[in-house]
Amino acid sequence: MRSRAPLAPNHVEEVRLHQVESISDLHNGGPLCPYLAEEGQPWGELLGVLPPSLCAQAGCGPVHSRGAFLLLLALLVLTCLALAVLAVYLSVLQSESLRVLAHTLRTREEVLLKLRLASLSQLRRLNSSEARAPG
Repeated sequence: MRSRAPLAPNHVEEVRLHQVESISDLHNGGPLCPYLAEEGQPWGELLGVLPPSLCAQAGCGPVHSRGAFLLLLALLVLTCLALAVLAVYLSVLQSESLRVLAHTLRTREEVLLKLRLASLSQLRRLNSSEARAPG
């Protein structure tokens, strides 16, 4: 079993992460935008999820990246709000449809009951007329 070499005390500083758009960027040495979470900047971890194209447009500056992050966050909040409104609308629409369907079913049930009573009445008249007929 191989033993690993001991890590340097400052091993965290030696790690450099690069966000890429595709695996081919790793092989071709394409556009890499490094990001490190510095202790004084909690935004570093959050900004690591931004696409490299946004990072390149902002020049990898924390001020520009923070604005882009806040813009994306606002867009996410608005999208969630729109989805919540849509869910409420669809729920009301569904309950209204169920109410109309229940009313329609009750009406049809009443019509069927009336037809059944009319059919029984006709059957009784037919049987009584056959009984009275000379045969």
